[in-house]
Amino acid sequence: MESKRPPLRLFPLGTDPRQQGCAYWLEIGSYRLLLDCGLPASALLKALPGIPDAVICSHAHFDHVQGLPGFYRRYPQVPIYATPVTAHLASGLWERGIWPAYDREIRFPPFRALPFGQAREILPHLMLTFFAAGHLPGAAATLLQNTQTTPAQTCLYTGDCSLASTRFAPGLDLGALRHWQPDVLLIEASLGATHHPPRRQLENRLVERLFSALAAGQTVLFPLPVLGLGQELIFLLKAHHRFTQAAQELTVWVAPGLAAGCNLYERLLPYLPGPVRNFATYQALFWEDRLQPRVQPLTEADPLPQGLLLCDADAGPEAWDPIWSELLAQPQRSCLLVQLPEVKLATPLDQWPLPLRSRLEVEWLTWHSHNDVGHLTQIIHTFRPQHLVLVHANPQQAQDLADLPELCNRYHVHCPQPGHWLELADSRLQTLVKPSPFPSNPALRYEGEVEEIWQEHGSPRTLAGVQVRLPPQITEDPRWAAWAETGLVEAHWQGSELVLRGLSPRELIRPAKTTTPATGVPRPHQAPLPGSMKCHSCRFARQILTAHTQILRCDQERSPLYRLQVDPQGSCPYHQPLEIRSSG
Repeated sequence: MESKRPPLRLFPLGTDPRQQGCAYWLEIGSYRLLLDCGLPASALLKALPGIPDAVICSHAHFDHVQGLPGFYRRYPQVPIYATPVTAHLASGLWERGIWPAYDREIRFPPFRALPFGQAREILPHLMLTFFAAGHLPGAAATLLQNTQTTPAQTCLYTGDCSLASTRFAPGLDLGALRHWQPDVLLIEASLGATHHPPRRQLENRLVERLFSALAAGQTVLFPLPVLGLGQELIFLLKAHHRFTQAAQELTVWVAPGLAAGCNLYERLLPYLPGPVRNFATYQALFWEDRLQPRVQPLTEADPLPQGLLLCDADAGPEAWDPIWSELLAQPQRSCLLVQLPEVKLATPLDQWPLPLRSRLEVEWLTWHSHNDVGHLTQIIHTFRPQHLVLVHANPQQAQDLADLPELCNRYHVHCPQPGHWLELADSRLQTLVKPSPFPSNPALRYEGEVEEIWQEHGSPRTLAGVQVRLPPQITEDPRWAAWAETGLVEAHWQGSELVLRGLSPRELIRPAKTTTPATGVPRPHQAPLPGSMKCHSCRFARQILTAHTQILRCDQERSPLYRLQVDPQGSCPYHQPLEIRSSG
């Protein structure tokens, strides 16, 4: 017998990692939890709606843990949970003084370490289980269960996750999580609705660009975070054939903060994947002074070398001063600054010396260490949550993902903003200020009949189609009008279930694809238009990605494609060429 569930409420304190950081206040049952402490301490303490019963840290990146020391100083009685590896990395960076706003007078908080896969009752009737999330060693997807209800109320928070494995961390453990169907899935949406090439392809492009710059005699500055991506790329460069077989001598210099992160990784060998442990039995993971390429930590005594310098992206101006001084003293030296879209400089370029900026070549290269839309939708459809909450992205990226028909037509999708409550009551997610237009009983089901239609004329007898009959009461639901607006439906298999969904007018105007509606009639589409009338040349096609990948979204309110992601080669009747855009 099911018992009435208490409300589950979410209050985001910060959702965009490129602004302040990420932190989420979650109320489940009678408990209040803080998921991550990624805001600076002053902002975090000001935004908290109360004192939490526990804090859960997903992984050791600064945009998820930087407020921990300040929080612990104010509330030392609140327990903090993380995996052993996350505790090691976070405390190790603090002890080495690398943490933003480091204060030697503040004691770093002790963690209550919980291994992967072991459920623990952290509060009466509240179970916590960590699962491997990929992305970074020790990164955890957090499963919370309120066992006071039958069935238990569940919430899954992915933190930053990666379905693809990296060299130092296996991917998100979908196998262990597959049987959970959480009431709420709180998932990172860092890349929004974007598609990216395979990781190996991105790695080869990056290596080729770095190698060509070094072969041309340039000094290459490459800012990276002190944990995760920095160690991945050092390991890549150390083993890639373009560097190991180079004719000229190559040295990779590693800045102090990044070098400290490498030293922390070397103490994690028992937790790292088998291939990495095997590699470490024959040589050091990162440092190399005999083979090609040489990998060395950069000290203050070293002059700025000619070659590749992996810098601390999180460093302040005081850490950049020696580099700036050396470059300004050698105006003849050609310099290249390589930047990745997901790496934000704590000291932005507009704070660099103007004479240096005027001769510094800056190049952006495509890279990602988060899930693109393909992996994200695979994760979501595996979990099949009732309610999907998209976080860890700027608002536009999250909205682009939420607008995908395969998500918004199947789940309750929300893109929360900091300072606004979301409430889950009676198994239905809704905002406190915007009531849902749908019926209050989401569990309502309609039973019908399925009949195979056979072609009786001719020989042999063939199956002409399948007919589904449903009771007329289904049309009384206010959602019916939108669902059946075009009279065409699409059917596809999801595991052992056959899912039906209505096709909207906006979808029908798209060029026909291999998918065929359940009516058996091909989708209508427009006659081809001239090349000059494609979406890529329309004034209403707004680019929603970086300048290196052309993915567009339609801003023409009259178009059936309005607010949808469009193909650059697509077209619609409301095309207007770029030339008529006002210069004002």
